[in-house]
Amino acid sequence: MISAPSAVDVAYGRVRTLIVGGMLAPGSRLAEIPLAKRLGVSRPTVREVLRRLESTGLATSDGRGLRTAWLDERQLRSALLMRASLEGLHAELAAKRVAAGEIPRIQLEDLGKVADAADRATELGELDTASAANRAFHQLIDQMADSSVSAAALDTLWDRILAATYISPESPRPRVQAHREHLQLIEAIRSGAAEEAKRIATAHVRAMVGAVMPTPPEFRRQVPESDGGDREPLEERAR
Repeated sequence: MISAPSAVDVAYGRVRTLIVGGMLAPGSRLAEIPLAKRLGVSRPTVREVLRRLESTGLATSDGRGLRTAWLDERQLRSALLMRASLEGLHAELAAKRVAAGEIPRIQLEDLGKVADAADRATELGELDTASAANRAFHQLIDQMADSSVSAAALDTLWDRILAATYISPESPRPRVQAHREHLQLIEAIRSGAAEEAKRIATAHVRAMVGAVMPTPPEFRRQVPESDGGDREPLEERAR
């Protein structure tokens, strides 16, 4: 029997969505009282949410309290290279499981459908939908790899990268290129070509270095510090 999510789980999920989705800017103060009011939960619940955010790297201490975390260019590069390695590992493992007959055909069909959905949404300019479909595509490969420890690490990396970045308008990756790489990756996994799947997946993510940039300071709305910290409004941005 699956138990219902706790109040902390629900509240954490809501704050995580605000951070990863860009509604809370990098560097936003996560003050206990306004956050409790916004979420409609108790302060002890918020304290547990904040501890969880800090443990997953989505919040960091500034010496006075917690703020939403951000990555500088060096950290972002490191995060992308680490993600590339893990994505390559999962593609390799998924292809090996296909070759061993451990992956049902329907999972491979779902992979193609999600890749097409991401491409369509990008073409239509529905960037939030495209981003969600793109992540779902890679998560399907994570599931096929059946490697829970590395999948958890990869989820954390995805969250930190999405929370701290925007797509640079000066150097966007061509939609056709990204979709072609997805299709090539699907074919390599489907055919059980583990080394080729690893190569494609690794290169696919490495190509993002330079195409995504840390959210610059002008994306943040500066709010004067309050004397007690708890009354400071939550800073937000639309992305």
